[in-house]
Amino acid sequence: MSDNAEGTAGSIVDFDEERERGILTPHDRAFLLDEDGVREEMTDNAIRQKRYAIRQRFKNAVVDIQYLLLLEEEDLGRLFDGDEVDEYELGEVHGSLMAAVYHLIRAEADREDILAILNVLVANDVTREYAEEHGVYPPLEDAIAFDVPPVEECPSLEAVRAALVDGDEIPERAHMALEYGGIHPNPEGGL
Repeated sequence: MSDNAEGTAGSIVDFDEERERGILTPHDRAFLLDEDGVREEMTDNAIRQKRYAIRQRFKNAVVDIQYLLLLEEEDLGRLFDGDEVDEYELGEVHGSLMAAVYHLIRAEADREDILAILNVLVANDVTREYAEEHGVYPPLEDAIAFDVPPVEECPSLEAVRAALVDGDEIPERAHMALEYGGIHPNPEGGL
């Protein structure tokens, strides 16, 4: 078990130990948790091979996880039905998923890179929501800091569009808001 995972094993939520295989087999899980003396029965070479096989499965899973972006929100909302997992366990799963993604990215990048990625994702989501639900553009400086202005303080999409049509330069995210709102004067070329 890695030093980074210390204390994590106790917070892993597995609401059905007999569930279908996901990325890992039951033996893989026991190996990673170092349960039931699994490693004691393995040679050093078998341990290296197991670690390699698990890394490969996780690598493929990380690449495949991008396909979650292609699922409809309705389908995403049904990944964990209320009968299958309670709210507390779902919170634990979400927290573990975020921690795992952070841990993965952190191995290759620094915190500023991660925060920049999250900032863009959150800002894009807020921009989409404000444009679709309220018809306004939220001029965000730092979405992670929750520096999101109230809806009533945001310029309307019509005002942003008028500024663009008048030749004013607008931020990239304002173009995005106009596209989300369906009123960008040049939806193909956007920027």
